[in-house]
Amino acid sequence: MKVGLLAVSLRLWVVVGVLSSLGSVAGALPGWAQTETALQPSEPMPDQLRSNHEGHSQPATTVKDWLAQIEAATVQVTNIKLERTETGLEIILETGEGKPLQVDATKFRAEGNSLIADIPNAVLALPEGQAFAAENPTTDIATVQVAQADASSIRISVTGTNAPPQTEVTLKTGGFAYSLNPEDETTEEELVVTGEGEGRYFVPDTSTATKTDTPIRDLPVSIQIVPQQVLRDRNVRNITEAVETVSGVLDGGSLYGSSAATRIIRGFSSFDGAQAANFRNGSRDVSFYGLTPIGTVEQVEILKGPASVLFGAIEPGGIINITTKQPLNQPYYKLGFEVGNYGFYQPSIDFSGPLTGDKRLLYRFIASCRGQESYQDFVNLNTTTIAPSLTWKIGDRTTLNLYYEYIRFFASPSLLESPILSNNRFPSRNFFPAYPDFSSGAYTTHKYGYTLTHEFSDNWKIRNNLAINQSINIRNDNIAANLVDDRFLTLQSFNGENTWDTYFGQIDLIGKFNTGSIKHQLLIGFDVTRNDFWGSPVFFSDDFPPLDIRNPNYNRPVA
Repeated sequence: MKVGLLAVSLRLWVVVGVLSSLGSVAGALPGWAQTETALQPSEPMPDQLRSNHEGHSQPATTVKDWLAQIEAATVQVTNIKLERTETGLEIILETGEGKPLQVDATKFRAEGNSLIADIPNAVLALPEGQAFAAENPTTDIATVQVAQADASSIRISVTGTNAPPQTEVTLKTGGFAYSLNPEDETTEEELVVTGEGEGRYFVPDTSTATKTDTPIRDLPVSIQIVPQQVLRDRNVRNITEAVETVSGVLDGGSLYGSSAATRIIRGFSSFDGAQAANFRNGSRDVSFYGLTPIGTVEQVEILKGPASVLFGAIEPGGIINITTKQPLNQPYYKLGFEVGNYGFYQPSIDFSGPLTGDKRLLYRFIASCRGQESYQDFVNLNTTTIAPSLTWKIGDRTTLNLYYEYIRFFASPSLLESPILSNNRFPSRNFFPAYPDFSSGAYTTHKYGYTLTHEFSDNWKIRNNLAINQSINIRNDNIAANLVDDRFLTLQSFNGENTWDTYFGQIDLIGKFNTGSIKHQLLIGFDVTRNDFWGSPVFFSDDFPPLDIRNPNYNRPVA
């Protein structure tokens, strides 16, 4: 039995703001005079201020001296140039001795058809006079003028032909550049684009981690999803291939090329000796001998880390949950046929749609038959899948899902590992280390069950699952017992039949409610799992003559 936990999460975001106040005082007095205003004329000047004072004139005591200091504080513009660029027009101001100009771009403005820029504490000292003018520098600019606005500032005017200039006008002085064009004051409009493009791999939510409809971004656990688009683009053949690109997940050893396999998640095997940490739509799925057809899988969800609070006794590495394809409310028909190397072929069908006009009864039927050879001699593999499912909308708030899957994997002969020689090598890659006529393996899995969901309201619902998996394994092999002289392989016969049945029942109550401004999701439930295993292996020794791995003779008589 397991009981869900009620978790209340209160997140308080505290934003600490830092207020930075910047102030500037601009005056006509020289900079050194501003630092000395706190000193009385009768006080002696400190040594530090005296050293900073060297090279400057004494404070002004007459109007004549004050005007002379103002003239010394202004910057002389000695040359003006216009240059055309790929983006517009540049007005370049050069000053005496490279002194910087006091440019305040926030005071740039447009008046009529003209762009105006006033620069304080600047005087024109041009060789050709006290003004600069240029006619028609561009197609939409009539004149560019730089003139003395008053005794201590200059004005730059850029006048358009019939309207304010659309050309980008830039003022450059020293290492700085300023745009004279006014900013666009049109009202900004918000443009929202929505859509779904082909090939998107984004999956916003999953039911694996919490068994609730919670977005992944709100879950404090590691979840990785392999969606249907990735399965199609990679054209995976089984679940092991589907998760081989997931970090922290490794193949724990597949059964003779079938889809039955174990995985290692964060260093822990998904098979704990009694049951595998594999789930199907949130219900405990196949045993070690069970099969999972990739053709019925919609997406694969991997929850990494301990999850026993919601899923019972499992290894702490994590779980793998398979979400299957469900019946659709619109007609859907798909026919496929694939071929490949090693004699691979696979016809498949996938039909779905409503069975009634009111779309309360939906169906889906998936079937495929795959055949292929192997890199080993004599080996032939075959997998058959038949998977019908129904969705019945009993009422506006009640839904029943029924499903059945039949999967059979047959290998004749079974894939067997070749012996390793003393030099740590195999005889050859395609060498079959047994007598093929006496080797075969058949795995059959039946899966059936239902999911019943009833919504009491928009915030409360109850869910009941029943899943039954029955797996049968029949093996007839003659396997390697010993390698003599790195050449002769002694064999033993093996005959065994194993069955593994898993019964899983679950019921959950899911609710949403608020306490003040805090939102909660409540999950209360329990599940029961029963595993029945039966096996009858039998070994017979010395039934087969030794096999010469360098010159194998598979036609020798066998007792």
